[in-house]
Amino acid sequence: MKKVTLILLSATLAVACSRQSARVEGHIVGANGATALLKKATLGRPVVLDSVRLGASEKFSFKIGKVEPASFYQLVVDTFGSITLLVHPGDRIALSAQAPGVVASCRSSGSEDMSLLLELQQSAAQSSMALDSLLRMASSSGDEQQVEAVRRGMARIFLQQKRYNTTFIVKHPTSPASITAFYQKLGRELPLFGSPDDRFLLRMLTDSLRPRYPKSGYVKAMLVTLDELEEAARKASLQELMAQATEVDKPEVKLPDAQGNVHRLSALKGKVALLDFWISANPLCLMDNRELMPLYRKYHAKGFEVFQVSLDDDVEQWKSAVEEHALPWISVTCPAAEGCITAREYRVQNIPANFLIDRQGKIAGRDLYGDELAKKVKELVEQ
Repeated sequence: MKKVTLILLSATLAVACSRQSARVEGHIVGANGATALLKKATLGRPVVLDSVRLGASEKFSFKIGKVEPASFYQLVVDTFGSITLLVHPGDRIALSAQAPGVVASCRSSGSEDMSLLLELQQSAAQSSMALDSLLRMASSSGDEQQVEAVRRGMARIFLQQKRYNTTFIVKHPTSPASITAFYQKLGRELPLFGSPDDRFLLRMLTDSLRPRYPKSGYVKAMLVTLDELEEAARKASLQELMAQATEVDKPEVKLPDAQGNVHRLSALKGKVALLDFWISANPLCLMDNRELMPLYRKYHAKGFEVFQVSLDDDVEQWKSAVEEHALPWISVTCPAAEGCITAREYRVQNIPANFLIDRQGKIAGRDLYGDELAKKVKELVEQ
C-alpha cells in the first residue's frame, strides 16, 4: 500500500513539475556549428541559463525548470541575431528560422502570446533596418536637401512604428507581449514611448495586466514608469504654466508665518505683489533684501506688497533673521527639506528667485532684481 502511495505521490509531483516547466525547441536552417544560448531576461542584465552547439540537424531543445507566468527569455544564435521569448508555465514552443536573419524568418507555434511577440519583433526589425539604411544615406551625402529628406523619412518610420505598437497594445491589452510593445526601441537607442502623453496608454495597459499578473516584476516596473510619466506630465504642465505666465493664473500659495498665522497669496489680488523665494543664510538673498527695503517703503502705500517664502530647513534661524532684519513684509516658511510644494509648483531651481504679480493676479515678470525690478514695479503700481 505504501509503495502504491509513493508511486502516486511521485506521479503527482511529476505532473505538477511539468506544469511549472516549459520547453523551447526549434530548427534554424543554415546554422550548423553555431551556438544557441538561452538567457533569462531579467530587469537587469540577462542571465545565461543554457547553451547548445547546433549540429548537422541544426536543431535545438531547451527545457526551462520552474517558469513564472509571463516570463521573458532570449534565444541568441551566435552573430545571426536573437529572438525574445515569452514563456508561460507548461508552454511547449516550437520555432523555425533561417540564418542569418533569424528574427525576420522565424515562425512560432505552441503559444499565442509568443506568436504575438514574434509579430511585434518582426515589425520593429523591419523599421530598424529601414532607419539604418536612411542613416547610411545621410552620413554619405553632402546634399542638404537629401539630408532633410532623410530626416523626414526617419520621422515617418518612427511614427509608423509607434502607431503600429499603439494599435498592438490596444488590441492585446491583456497579453504580456504588450509590455515589450511599450518598451520597444528602434535600433538600440530610440525608444518608441516615454513622453508624458504616453501615460494614458501605459495606464490602460497596467490596469489590464495587473489583475492577471499581480506578482510580475515587469508589471511592477511598468507602474514605476507610470509614476515617472505622471510626474513628468505634472512638471511639463507647470513649465507651460510658467511659460504662459502672463496669460494664466498663478498657483495658489498658502503658508504660515512665524506665529503660525496662514497667509494666502490670492488675498493680495488688487495689489502688485512680489513672490520672493529666499534662504536666510544666503548672502545674495540678504543683499536682495537690502535693495528691496527702499522699494517696499516707496511703493507699499500705493499697493505694493512682498510675499516672501523662506526655504530654510532651520525654521528658528529663519525666525531670527526676520526679527533681526526687521523685515516689514509678509514672511512665511516652507522648508525645502520637507519637500516644499510651493517651490515645486513654481519650479524654483535656484535661490534667490522671484515672481512679480500684477493687480489682476497675473505673473508679469520673473527673477527681476535691482533697477529692472524697480522699473517694473513702478510701471505696474502706476497703471
